[in-house]
Amino acid sequence: MKIAMIELGVTNADSIPDVTFSWHNHGIAMLVTIARQKGYDVDFFNLKEFSSFHDFLAKPWKDYDMAAISAMSSDLPQLDVVTRAIKLTNPGCFIIVGGIAATATEWSLLENYFIDLIIKGDGEIQLFEQFERFGELGAYRSRNLIKPVADLDSLPFIDRDIYKNPLERNVDGWGDSPMATIITARGCPFNCKFCQPAERNHFGAKVRRRSPQNVIAEIVQLLENYDPQFLVFYDDSFAYDKKWLKEFIGYYTNIGLPFLASARADFICKNPKIIESLAEVGMTVCSVGFESGSDRILKMIDKGTTVKQNYEAADILDSLGVKIFANIMYGFPTETKDEQLETLKLCEYIKKYPSMISPAYFTPFPGSYLGEECINKGISLIGNNNYVRYGRDKIAGIDYNFLDSFVWR
Repeated sequence: MKIAMIELGVTNADSIPDVTFSWHNHGIAMLVTIARQKGYDVDFFNLKEFSSFHDFLAKPWKDYDMAAISAMSSDLPQLDVVTRAIKLTNPGCFIIVGGIAATATEWSLLENYFIDLIIKGDGEIQLFEQFERFGELGAYRSRNLIKPVADLDSLPFIDRDIYKNPLERNVDGWGDSPMATIITARGCPFNCKFCQPAERNHFGAKVRRRSPQNVIAEIVQLLENYDPQFLVFYDDSFAYDKKWLKEFIGYYTNIGLPFLASARADFICKNPKIIESLAEVGMTVCSVGFESGSDRILKMIDKGTTVKQNYEAADILDSLGVKIFANIMYGFPTETKDEQLETLKLCEYIKKYPSMISPAYFTPFPGSYLGEECINKGISLIGNNNYVRYGRDKIAGIDYNFLDSFVWR
């Protein structure tokens, strides 16, 4: 059995100014790593490494018995074309699709009749069950049973040599390149309505986290094999478990490599000593989901933070010499222009410190509380073609021309 495993994304990603588009997809990378360790005949295709979409589609798909594809919601238009190209070239190729799109927007995938099987949640157990059952697979299109990996330490470190560039590029102003992204956990313990319960449905109600020792072992291996100059802990929320963080800090003291990690504004305000310790061992950039400068909006989205904490967190990070990567969101339902200007005011305050503002317009993702609310009220304007972070015209009632007049500057 010959298998194609595919990572979707923009082609020629190295030429795009936002270098995060070229960062590795740890989900499919883990599955490729395990498949090869198990002895499967696997070819890995990373669409980001192709010069054009046409070059990717022109691959000899007739050579494969099975294709396993990882997709996000923003990949849906691309997924339609890819699955069609594979199936028309090779009708007998069994196509499996996983990733967050399979969990959050399963209905959209069910409309794609080129897909033979949809896998929700973690793929490490379910995908290899399908590999082992190849030739016995029935005519079902979705598996509702999610099988999470209980012990993340039991998984191997991803094989970064499957990529043309094992290391990744850093964002200007964050730190040095080349760098490496690392994921220490699956899931998020918080309840933001623009994200949950889609993430919880995908990863499970309980956050699963690798042990500090396991994370450090991967970093040591990275240093020995690739010599990265910077690390990005690419977790949804890195700083929340104080016991885990204190243990991690103790081990990381001997690493000495600068890194970026994420923390919520309320955690920073309540635990400045832990943030100080992270800064002392190498955290030079902290990513914070400030989201809004309006308390009403923060409460409406169940962020669990306040505007006062947003300002205080920025002050604390600057006092520790930590650059601020500020995640900001405009265009929430019912958001007024005055509230949008309050968010602009927060951004202007943060910009007086060494910082980078990363704005986005709220997207009503299906599967999230706020997304479903917008869909049910008939104000959602999105379809499969505009799940992208930087697009506009996401919901009715928002003056996007007004936002465009100041957000992107």
